[in-house]
Amino acid sequence: MPRKFPDAIRNIPNFKERAMGIELAARKVFEKDYEEAKRVFARVLEISPNDAHVLCLLANVFILEGNFKKAKEWLNKALLTNPDYPWASYHMGVVYHELGEFEKSIKMYENALEHFSKNDKDEIADTYQNMGCSLWEIKRREEAIEAWKTCLKYNPRQRYARENLKDFTNQYGMPSVPMFDDYYAFTDIQNKEYLASKGKESFDDIEEERLVLHKSGETWNDKIVPKYGIKLDRMKTKDKIKLFKDTKVFD
Repeated sequence: MPRKFPDAIRNIPNFKERAMGIELAARKVFEKDYEEAKRVFARVLEISPNDAHVLCLLANVFILEGNFKKAKEWLNKALLTNPDYPWASYHMGVVYHELGEFEKSIKMYENALEHFSKNDKDEIADTYQNMGCSLWEIKRREEAIEAWKTCLKYNPRQRYARENLKDFTNQYGMPSVPMFDDYYAFTDIQNKEYLASKGKESFDDIEEERLVLHKSGETWNDKIVPKYGIKLDRMKTKDKIKLFKDTKVFD
């Protein structure tokens, strides 16, 4: 079946030449002939200037080469041409992540999610997967876990999100922090127990939160460590959860 193009693209001058150029450049990318791919995209831009789609494709070649600063230049042009083009924001998110600018990366992914069509489920899934990686890097771990879970709601077959959830969550379904998983599970349970006893969902201020954490830490050191210690490693998760819930911090 012949491919159908939106009218906005079909009406671009030299549409056939543009389409043929993109197809040729895509072949060159597949062959890893990146220099020729860039030359072809440059020629396409001569007949179709200010074309956000082509600008993104050219930027992606630089991403594949690892030249993220150059990719950023072309993506900035794409965003100036069409700020609502989701692929420009998506690829800029990739660039910012690789440059270590994780906060900016997250904002770009959020912008992409605003402009992808609801039917673009695979694209949305990939965006949440990547955003989770940026969130993890800046230790917003709970949000990262949630992003990967959301990814799988859109595409249950997204293997990177599955691998991340397996690698970065512990037996309690919380973000994994080696050596401290049991302790953090204990304090999390105690936080929830305390808030439930007060009939609220969050702490009033940082001082209250610190007080609860301090009391939980004292109880951990006084009641859990001396009696159980390394036995925790041999206990089943459900038994540890029962132990943590039965251990009272605030009588």
